[in-house]
Amino acid sequence: MTPPIAAAELSADRHADIFVGQSEMAQLMRRHDWAATPLGPPEHWPESLKVALRILLTSRFEMWLGWGPDIAFFYNDAYRPTLGIKHPAALAQPTQTLWAEIWDDIKGRLHTVYDKGESTWDRALLLLLERAGYPEETYHTFSYS
Repeated sequence: MTPPIAAAELSADRHADIFVGQSEMAQLMRRHDWAATPLGPPEHWPESLKVALRILLTSRFEMWLGWGPDIAFFYNDAYRPTLGIKHPAALAQPTQTLWAEIWDDIKGRLHTVYDKGESTWDRALLLLLERAGYPEETYHTFSYS
């Protein structure tokens, strides 16, 4: 008799076309309980989100993606060091909650993208990140689009 297949295993197989590859983040996303998030099950997500996630997960460049009104946080393996101890709990968290310590620094940039459809770019922006349990002075060059 074949043992029953766990729901998480079925879900992981079913979403392998969205969460592509064998990276840690692809595997974590395949196992995540998306139905318990405001985003809902991946099979109901727009194709644009699925394509963006495939790009994110196959990139070796540090990337994150925010989606929806809560700006749910997705990221790839290369982005993990930026998160520090916030990984893996950061996945699907509202960006405002995840980056509460720098929200005042980044919210205007995010709203420029969300509300105006314009990209932003910063060079050597000082951000005090709490990724090791204490405020840490960090400098970042990045674009939001």
